Amino acid sequence: MIAVFTKFQVNEQYKEDFKKHALERFGQKGLQEQEGFVKMELLFPVDFPPNRKNNQFILITYWKDMKALMDYTNSEAFRKAHENPPPKEWFTAPPTIEVYEVAKEG
Repeated sequence: MIAVFTKFQVNEQYKEDFKKHALERFGQKGLQEQEGFVKMELLFPVDFPPNRKNNQFILITYWKDMKALMDYTNSEAFRKAHENPPPKEWFTAPPTIEVYEVAKEG
C-alpha cells in the first residue's frame, strides 16, 4: 500500500479559511471512485506547548499500489481536484508531497 502525504504550511491568519476549504473540497471531486483508492485522512494542526505554533495541515491518501496512484494523477478527477486552488497568500510555502510504502499496519 502507498501513502501520500501532502503538507500545507498555512499563514496563521488564514488557518480557519483553509480549514473550511479543506473540509468542503478535499476528496469531493471523484477521489473515492478511483480504482485502487483506499482512504483519505485530513489532519489539522494543534498547538502543543512548549512547541511553537503549528500551522501545517496534512492530507494523507492511501492507495493499493503505485500504479493506482499514478493512474489517479493522470485522471480527470485529479485535474478537477486541483482546479481553483486557494489564494497563494494563504500559504507560507508551496505544498510538499511525500510518498511512502506502508511497511506495517497495527
